[in-house]
Amino acid sequence: MKAEYYKDQVAHLLRMVEQGHGDEAESSHKMPVAQFLDQNRLEREQQMFKRLPLIIGHSSQIKGAGDYFVKELDGRSWLVVRGKDGEARAFLNYCQHRGTKLVHDSAGECKKRFVCPYHAWTYNNQGDLIGVPRSDLFTDLDKSSLGLATGNLQEAHGFLWLTQEGSSSTIGEYLGELDQDLATMDLEGYHLYFDKTREINSNWKFPIFAFLEAYHLASLHKESIGEFFVENVAHSELLGRHIRSFVPRRNITELTDADLTNINISEYATPTNILFPNVCMIEHPTSMSVISMFPGATPGTSSWRHMLLTPEEPQTDAQRGHYDKTIAVLDGMTYEKEDFWVSEQSQEGINAGAIDFFTLSKNEYMIKVFNDLVNQHLTDLSL
Repeated sequence: MKAEYYKDQVAHLLRMVEQGHGDEAESSHKMPVAQFLDQNRLEREQQMFKRLPLIIGHSSQIKGAGDYFVKELDGRSWLVVRGKDGEARAFLNYCQHRGTKLVHDSAGECKKRFVCPYHAWTYNNQGDLIGVPRSDLFTDLDKSSLGLATGNLQEAHGFLWLTQEGSSSTIGEYLGELDQDLATMDLEGYHLYFDKTREINSNWKFPIFAFLEAYHLASLHKESIGEFFVENVAHSELLGRHIRSFVPRRNITELTDADLTNINISEYATPTNILFPNVCMIEHPTSMSVISMFPGATPGTSSWRHMLLTPEEPQTDAQRGHYDKTIAVLDGMTYEKEDFWVSEQSQEGINAGAIDFFTLSKNEYMIKVFNDLVNQHLTDLSL
């Protein structure tokens, strides 16, 4: 993203760096930790996830007709496929005959039909039932009423968004003010270069908390990225249910009185969009990390998915080497060995009964803001 788009935020960051501190609340805060052990609350959060648009993939995963992938989510298997008409759809990945899982591989290309391994009921790539062996054995069989069960899939800004239950607003309505940000990023043209999911032993919100404060950068990330950023300085903006934040790099003062028109903001600060409820979208100088957190079966477990998007598909060994190095530093060190590790450490301390509350500093206040957003949404949905 060009720095000109964020000129007001750049000016704010420069003032904060000059003053030596970032955004701060009026006071510190104590957050009770019992909520991160509460199974009933987890079940309410899981229901919340079913009713909201969730990013389940990138459009580049299903470029052509018949391209598909399978996504396991909340104990359900979803088949995401681009039909011959070019439309992307999500189907519950189960045959309508006896409920057998229909597709067992993780992804594929140019598939015109999907055949159930049990009795060979056959569906086209638009979810229609088109073949039933010995259909004469069924009384009044109406194939048109036995297509695959569908979820509400929307394709916007290069992503595939699935709402599993209930009606859903458009993605533009859902994103609100952030819709223009994503439109300006032109992520439709990006390529999914890296995609990895891990199971971790922490509450799903803990890794998100790491993207809501800069207090930890110098200590936790001292072996990876800490040296690049100004200590304890961050600026955050609440946009409806979503959060946009910026952490300045040490070279940001070079932007003082600079022409921002052709400057890449991510070379001087790291913009991060927290898309409610579970996505952290982090802009790097030459790529984009999209991190999604999902609740596990217990309050102290979750899954973390990291997708690295590149502006185009790398064509040379040098280009691939560059992105592989990015993955090694970010995914292998910053995320796995630092953010994952410390999230699990926090959960272990809570499980042991060592603390009754988190003591949040004035510059960790966005953690409370995010947690309050979740609480409010659970209340609004009467969950």
